[in-house]
Amino acid sequence: MNDPLNSFLNNVGGVFTGTNPSFAPQVTSLIGFNIPGKPLISARDYFLSQMTSWISTVPMTTQWIVVIERFPTALNSSFIQSLERVDAGRQGYDITTAVNLLKSFPFQRVIGCLFVHGVSIPAEQYEVGSVSVNNNRGFLPGIIAGNRSTDPPSLVLEFRESNVSFVDSVIRPWSILTSHYGLTVRPGDQYTNIGNQYDDRNMKTNMVIMQYTRTLQNISMVPRKVWYFYNCAPYNISEQSLEYSEEKLQILTTRWTYTNYTIADNLYLPVGSIIDQIAGGSLAGITNPANTGLTTAPFNPLG
Repeated sequence: MNDPLNSFLNNVGGVFTGTNPSFAPQVTSLIGFNIPGKPLISARDYFLSQMTSWISTVPMTTQWIVVIERFPTALNSSFIQSLERVDAGRQGYDITTAVNLLKSFPFQRVIGCLFVHGVSIPAEQYEVGSVSVNNNRGFLPGIIAGNRSTDPPSLVLEFRESNVSFVDSVIRPWSILTSHYGLTVRPGDQYTNIGNQYDDRNMKTNMVIMQYTRTLQNISMVPRKVWYFYNCAPYNISEQSLEYSEEKLQILTTRWTYTNYTIADNLYLPVGSIIDQIAGGSLAGITNPANTGLTTAPFNPLG
């Protein structure tokens, strides 16, 4: 079977080492168009051939999951009822049963969080300023880099409303508890070097967003891009509108702050070999993403 990924990796070094003839325009590193009157390649044919490569194929945009690594231990009735005003019967914010149900394996671990409807990956930008001098005349001013413009860092998650509301039973009390306990660094934070300790008042979690793409017909998809957001906590839940009109899917928007994020592609996986072995029926799963060896253990996106 043709292995487009490994073929690409084996030859990528030679692709970018070509040099242009001395008589060709030296304004670009493109090697196919710089000999006047004698193009080395057909742009159309080359484009179409490259679009058949797994590396450059247009990906799917609707295949993704969100994994919430953990839920705060304080996310239960006793903690929030001790902090919020509730009725004498202690029925207000009696969330323990709903939380235990909604964070259970079938709703969170089979295909990630079942209730997520949409995700908005945050933009990345920084401020750019200029430094001018007296009598700058015709010269353009120098430019300098300013602050990274993400204030506050926000990850937007949209959730579908259901009979047992994930937003109002889990995210809303989670946000309220965070407002009481704050975002102080506590045991359980990423990179705190406190081992496996975890503070009940730690309201932060890590999130993994995995975007999948096709492999072969009748073969499972593989993650093509993985986002890791660390020390996340909800701080905004959108308002809800109730009205007497047509029934429709209700989507609730939440915003989460985080300390940092990373993004990884799947080139750490030997995708070509994996596809070959799956097609041959000799591979049951993938395990450690940092290890290029193939095993039969299921892949764990959280390591």
